[in-house]
Amino acid sequence: MMRTTTASIPNLGERQRDILAAVIHEYILTALPVASAALVHRYRLPISSATVRNELASLEEAGLLMHPHTSAGRIPTDLGYRFFIESLMPEPGLAADEQLMVSHQFQQAQRDLAEWMRLAASTLARLTAEAAIVTPPAAERTTLRHIEVIPVTGARVLLVAVLEGGAVRQQLLELARSVATEELRVLSARLSDQLAGANAPRVRETFANERGVVAEVIGALADLLDEHDNIRSREIYYDGFQNILAQPEFASSDRIRDMLSLLEDRTRLAAVLPPALADDQVLVSIGSEHHLEPLADCSLVFGRYGAGTAFIGYIGIVGPTRMDYARSIGAVRYVGGLMSDLLRVVEGTWS
Repeated sequence: MMRTTTASIPNLGERQRDILAAVIHEYILTALPVASAALVHRYRLPISSATVRNELASLEEAGLLMHPHTSAGRIPTDLGYRFFIESLMPEPGLAADEQLMVSHQFQQAQRDLAEWMRLAASTLARLTAEAAIVTPPAAERTTLRHIEVIPVTGARVLLVAVLEGGAVRQQLLELARSVATEELRVLSARLSDQLAGANAPRVRETFANERGVVAEVIGALADLLDEHDNIRSREIYYDGFQNILAQPEFASSDRIRDMLSLLEDRTRLAAVLPPALADDQVLVSIGSEHHLEPLADCSLVFGRYGAGTAFIGYIGIVGPTRMDYARSIGAVRYVGGLMSDLLRVVEGTWS
């Protein structure tokens, strides 16, 4: 599991660890500051309230808990949640019956990537009661599989680019002169042969010295790939934002407005995605760790899917720092694993 903070994690004794875990469990459940008497009563701690108060004060001094305003209780800090995740959290996962239900839903879905994206987002939102974000699978940059330049009329032609991953992009071009059908056939074969697997920079580099019709087609082809990359970077499926807004932490209208502004802006939302993850890695970024001011009271839990394929997508959730981390991490891992399995099947049909 990946950390995004450089803050040092203190060493705690067993009793302090138990009390910190109890505070976090209680706060996740109630969203209310936790007092010593509540801990002793609800968690049957074999110590007095006075002893618990002393330990709570020590945990606060260590930066793991804080006093909200004048409340008699305490709540976890970002560092407190980080300690919990790394040292106290139960093994992440979903119950067997939940895994079976989710797996069945994916198996029943049509073999359509867009439907899988929507299903993944809605499933994560339902499992975690948080907001879910899913990106389509993609190579680092769009690459070509096949090119056709088809005559339409006069100097007008249709450029057809089949991309790795199965997407097809088309564009009408008005060339400087009319081109015979046979010349276009030869050009199509040449481009397909020389540019299979090429991205936009390589397309431009390979034909940098060409002039005339070839240069016109190459310029349009490279621009088409660039445009596809730009569109893809903003393509995000999401679900469950209403789950966040229902949480008591976000009762302020100003905070809701700022959060929605970020979450509904797909270009800005892409900045939430982690820059790199290993296949089995889940990144948990808590509150101040991710430096996104509108989400300062939120945590991000992200993984990636597509292990063993040429295409990678991201899958994750956004929710208050007061989230059930074990369940969130388990849900991201399980749904991501299903998405990887489905993508391997689809990639086999593309080959």
